[in-house]
Amino acid sequence: MKNWAWVAVVLTGLGSVAALAQDETVITASHVLERITANGDYAIRTAAADIDIARARLAEADAGLMPTLALSATGQFYRPSAADKYPDDNAEAYGKLEVVQPIYDFGQTTSARDAAGKLAEAAEQSLVSARNTVMLEGLALFYDLHASELEVRGLNESHTSAYLKWDRAKESLALGRASPVDVAEALTLAEQSRLVYYRERTRNAGYRLRLEELMGVALPEELISPPKPPKAKHAEIDRKKFLAAVMDRNPDLVALVKQGEAAGISRDGVAVMPSLDAFANTEYTTRDLRGRNDYALGARLSWPIFDGGVTAAKKTRLAGEQSRINAKIEAKKSELRRASLNAVMNLDDAYQRVISALAQHDYTSKNLLRRQQLYAQERVADLGSAMIEHTKAEAELVRATGAYRMVQARIAVLLGEQPGRGIKPDFLAAEGFTLESGGSFVPKSGTGFGQDDAEQFKRQDIVPPPAQ
Repeated sequence: MKNWAWVAVVLTGLGSVAALAQDETVITASHVLERITANGDYAIRTAAADIDIARARLAEADAGLMPTLALSATGQFYRPSAADKYPDDNAEAYGKLEVVQPIYDFGQTTSARDAAGKLAEAAEQSLVSARNTVMLEGLALFYDLHASELEVRGLNESHTSAYLKWDRAKESLALGRASPVDVAEALTLAEQSRLVYYRERTRNAGYRLRLEELMGVALPEELISPPKPPKAKHAEIDRKKFLAAVMDRNPDLVALVKQGEAAGISRDGVAVMPSLDAFANTEYTTRDLRGRNDYALGARLSWPIFDGGVTAAKKTRLAGEQSRINAKIEAKKSELRRASLNAVMNLDDAYQRVISALAQHDYTSKNLLRRQQLYAQERVADLGSAMIEHTKAEAELVRATGAYRMVQARIAVLLGEQPGRGIKPDFLAAEGFTLESGGSFVPKSGTGFGQDDAEQFKRQDIVPPPAQ
């Protein structure tokens, strides 16, 4: 009894370890996005470097308003013109310490500071866009990899079935029931199915490698628990509100607007204007000079009256840059209008694809169950193509789910939100983009698969003609 109790304890412990290992293979979309955010990528690092550059420019512009302290020192040997009269006057050490505080430069420094601030804000928006792009790629890879896992399994089953048919064809040839042509045809189908299987396996390895790079962790050899399809249809989107929000919040557009504002501020700040500085200095020299100052305080006015046209050329260049950015802004607005409309339309299409995949999955599940019952009753010799069709239906359901979630994620990205916000069921309602019901009846569209009344037979009552 003691031995049996010990064995039970060991088996229980092994069961716990197996369950823990199985839980570690369950990777969700939220987990993928969290790992990508923590790990980063080259696109995010590049945008972060741009922010560092923009902040350095802002600090450089701020420095133009701060006082400066300069120290100069000179040592020299010389021969005075009256060397015969002053033979010992032949060397000098001279030093000067001066502090200068800018007082007023007619807005030139302020313009440079404001322009640098706008560029820093644009860089921050570019970082948001870069991070969302990388996270979108990781989210797409998550769904593609899960679907590919199922596809590889289905293609492996298909190849095995084709290989068995080729093996049976060889047996039939030996018994005289098949011709060499039949055997060659079966072998061709087997090798073609092997090629398709190998290609999908290679594609699967590519998905896995890239996702591991983005997440910074090694994925398990086999992924389990594929993502589940949505439980309910999304609410209808108010297109006007959604488009207005995209135009106001899209990070790419906001970054371009900030860059245009920076160019305009820089252009307005370029002018041939004076600058006024306050200064204080003290100096020391080893020479005995009557005009030497122990210290000095005062103000200095500098005015570059003519610079050969450099200022005018710089102003023209900045005006051209601003015009180019304005053209990019208009092109981006047009692009966002199309993208917003496509996103709204694609959301409905993607959900219908999920409904279609659910119907196909339901059919293949019932067909496989019926085939298994016939196989158990020994009424058929094998499961036929039922298992292969069911596996392909599972892969299509994951692809359809992924396509739907990706449209939701892109909607969030258009608004400057992280992709993970878009796949939450309350995102559109929380943002206030759903249409309010006006109380009017809206007829159902499609088959209504998966709804409560899906099994009801829908037809108009046929009234028989009156008897003659």
